[in-house]
Amino acid sequence: MKTMVKTGGIIVLSGLLLAGCGNQAKASTPKTTGQPQLTRLTKQVRNLYADSKYEMPAKQLSEAALTKVKTQKDKVYRLRGDLSKAQLKTFKVDQQQLQSAKKIFSVQDTLNVELGKDQLLKDENFKIEDFNNDFAYLLAHKAKFAASIKDKATLLDREVKAIALVKAATTGDPDQTKIDQARDAINAVDVKAFKDKYLSKIDDVNRKLVEGRALSGSSKIYDKDGNEVPTYDKFGNLINDETSSAKTTPSNPATGGQTSSASATAPQRNSSNTQPSTSKVLGVSFISQEAAGAPEGCEAASALEALHYKGHASGMSLASFLKTMPIASNGNPYQGFGGTPYAVVDGVYQSIFPSAFTPWVAGFGGASNISGSSLDGIISQIAAGNPVVAWVTLNYQGPQWHHYDWGNGIDNAHVVTVDGYNGDSMHIVDPENGTYWISKGAFNAAYSYMKFAVAIS
Repeated sequence: MKTMVKTGGIIVLSGLLLAGCGNQAKASTPKTTGQPQLTRLTKQVRNLYADSKYEMPAKQLSEAALTKVKTQKDKVYRLRGDLSKAQLKTFKVDQQQLQSAKKIFSVQDTLNVELGKDQLLKDENFKIEDFNNDFAYLLAHKAKFAASIKDKATLLDREVKAIALVKAATTGDPDQTKIDQARDAINAVDVKAFKDKYLSKIDDVNRKLVEGRALSGSSKIYDKDGNEVPTYDKFGNLINDETSSAKTTPSNPATGGQTSSASATAPQRNSSNTQPSTSKVLGVSFISQEAAGAPEGCEAASALEALHYKGHASGMSLASFLKTMPIASNGNPYQGFGGTPYAVVDGVYQSIFPSAFTPWVAGFGGASNISGSSLDGIISQIAAGNPVVAWVTLNYQGPQWHHYDWGNGIDNAHVVTVDGYNGDSMHIVDPENGTYWISKGAFNAAYSYMKFAVAIS
């Protein structure tokens, strides 16, 4: 019932709610119990990241912060039945971002703990599967962050794999394939401390393998003409009989003008009396032939390593130095390099011998052909401060002789720089395998096949 009262020209309506245009009364939306908890969770999740796009983690990301957010997430989860569809969608996003933050923290913590500042794996038994799974997830969901740690993640993976191969190579009887695999894996890790630690272990087992072959008589040593020569083990004991009949390859090698090393000379026993000092390492810097794209460029790389140490050709890279190397059109290594250092060529002996190598290198600095020198002769050069470029065999294995038009050559020959020695070993700067120590017995055996050497002064 409406009552109208007129008083002094004023009409009063009672029992009627009047609302002007645009001021309609609205019923308030009731808040759910879970909404404030969800709002709090979303805010906490955002604080785990440094940006609104959730791309990079916050500097204060920690295990405590993650635990706090997880606790809040559990509260919202218990109230999920009270959330609207839109709120459930927000909750799902929050959970995904929390999951990503956990994985970010996990990989960050692993890298900090396992690698540290020295980038050297702390736990040799570290299982990397979970780390790799987390990193793969981040590559898919947090690409920007994953890109920022990719180098460290790759380093960790390489170190773990290399150590596994080192363990395989150093367990049980020495195996050349396992040794080579381990050495390659170690050299793939660009951390000096790592190489120093693990290459020495591989050198030890490789030394045992080489010396084991010699002691068992399964590996004989020949001069460049294919004649067997007497050799000694690391204790100075004669391994094969000096009076044993010479073994010759099917055809006689061409002289090629390399007369300084044509005669077979028995390796000398190591004697501390003939060594200028107990030990010395010059510190020649490693140059990678592979990095220059020259898988057959060990001669040039070794030469440049030694030249750089002596202060010569300092402005030259291996790529530019290779352009100056004399090429033998007839493939005779006594006259120049056969073929190309940039690819393997079937039927061509891809090397250069001291007769052509020495005058070439002498154009950049001092170079003396000391082919035919004993091990003590090489040590004397190093003691005088002169690194020596030496022709050996790859991985110090037995020679694989092959006949060419110019004569007989060793197909598995290799060239390295020798820059140090101690009582038992020689220090090698190998353009293929990096720096390492090798026993005098193993080095001398591999060197004695040809006895080619050039001192750089």
